[in-house]
Amino acid sequence: MKKLNYFLVLFSAISQLFFSKDKNDKTFNEIRKVYEKMAIDDINAMPSVKLYIEKAKKENNFEKLIQGYRDGRQFDYHNKIRYADSAISVSLVYGSSDDVGKDYLSKGIIYYFYQKKYKLALNEYLKAYQYLKGSNDKYHHYKVVYHLGIVKGHLGYYDEALKHFNDCISFYSTKMNGQLHENELFNYNKAYLNCLHQMTVINRYQKNFDKSDSLSELGYRRTLNNNDFALEKSYFLKCIGISKYQKKEYSKAAKVLQESLPTILKRNDFAWASVIYYYLGRSSEAQNDIPQAIRYYNKIDSIFVKDEFILPEVYKSYSFLINYYKNKDINRQLYYTNQLLKADSVISKDYVFLSSTLHKDYDRRRLIEEKEELQKAGSKKMKFAGALIFSGSLILTFFVVRYRKDQEIKKQYDLLQKKISEGSYQINDLLKEQTDKYSMRKTFLTPEMTSEIREKLNKFEQELQFKKKGLTQQSIATKLGTNSHYLSIYINENKGMNFNKYMAELRINYITNLLNTDNKYLQLKIDALADECGIAARQNFSNLFFEINGIRPADYIKKRKEELRIS
Repeated sequence: MKKLNYFLVLFSAISQLFFSKDKNDKTFNEIRKVYEKMAIDDINAMPSVKLYIEKAKKENNFEKLIQGYRDGRQFDYHNKIRYADSAISVSLVYGSSDDVGKDYLSKGIIYYFYQKKYKLALNEYLKAYQYLKGSNDKYHHYKVVYHLGIVKGHLGYYDEALKHFNDCISFYSTKMNGQLHENELFNYNKAYLNCLHQMTVINRYQKNFDKSDSLSELGYRRTLNNNDFALEKSYFLKCIGISKYQKKEYSKAAKVLQESLPTILKRNDFAWASVIYYYLGRSSEAQNDIPQAIRYYNKIDSIFVKDEFILPEVYKSYSFLINYYKNKDINRQLYYTNQLLKADSVISKDYVFLSSTLHKDYDRRRLIEEKEELQKAGSKKMKFAGALIFSGSLILTFFVVRYRKDQEIKKQYDLLQKKISEGSYQINDLLKEQTDKYSMRKTFLTPEMTSEIREKLNKFEQELQFKKKGLTQQSIATKLGTNSHYLSIYINENKGMNFNKYMAELRINYITNLLNTDNKYLQLKIDALADECGIAARQNFSNLFFEINGIRPADYIKKRKEELRIS
């Protein structure tokens, strides 16, 4: 009996050794093989991913730990930011600059693609750019450049965005036919197609329709019959469908747009899905299929409710719904009015430059007046109208004030540029009527004294001696060989201003001409510009610039850059 018990114990130990391999005894490659080919956001991968992370922690293998957090970021849809932050924190301590850059980039992509928080995405992209800008990893460097272009495009900086995409295209084009591993070739081709798609979109926004069409056709041909790029093909189909709508080929537009939709929905790209729904709705409107149009527009609203996201391009769908339910269903009309105001608020946060255009397309004042009429209808839901009207009024006031300010800045800028181009932007002696009776002059400066001061003061101006800081009326008079009283009389009578105003005009005229003729000065900070023209304090410089030119230096520089199309 003893022998039997001994045998059973021994057999059990051997069985544990040979037949029950602990999960932690698996290699990293064995664990990762379980999920490495799973689709992005497949939550079924997470048990193995967590096992991978636990093993890396237990063994203090920080390279594998970074990879584990990256895998969690890829597959755990609801905790992407948490895993992204974990990957960054470990990379900062144990990883290379390339690791840190790639992890910041991935966090930015989560903000952009999954949450549509463009400003947060931009912050992460800029951090990634700093870590990758000197890297030999050119693929990820240009991936950052690409995503910076996307954010700039969404914020309305179209020319800057196109430059980003053109730079990326130039790089990717040189790699796509090289002797690379098939995975690398796939990545470069995919990146190239994504850039092509973004350029298609931006050109459409800029109304360069021929260019947009040619790019979308090129992209479609390159993805045709290639299952690896099914999503990219759908994006180009979407662009082609929108183009057909713009050409009033409504039936064809609807067919192409519907073909593009399933793959985009499968990828959960709700932003472009909303655009497709919008143009399907517009096509249905054009074909007098109003119920179908309403169904498509309601899908846009469903996306807005679920993800709190809406693109300026689809904003007008709410205008249609409000008008459709007017005098038909007061509750639906109120609901869509409320949604429109919410959408406007969301858009104004990220789309500063686009939102003012939207206000021209839809008269907010009329919207608020209609809400007041709804309130009089007596519905219990009208209790919310007051708050909505108040918030709408605040938003409207904000845009009106900003619009007026922008118009005033533009007016002053144009006026200043006109003076400069006409040659009237300079300090000249006043033209006086000639008289034979010197005794009738207001001062007692003799013609000889006047001529001498004029000559010396002209030299003072031409040699830019006014750029020196700390000049006083007395110090200048001494330099000119006269006294401060005579100098004051001359400036008052011949320049039509006092000494302080004269010095301010000399300095501000000088720096304004530099800003207008030499682009390098447009890149300087206000402090440096003040120093350049002899003004000690930044605020004093800004105030004098505004007093003389009617526009702040920062606003002038911004307008000048816009006119020259430089960043």
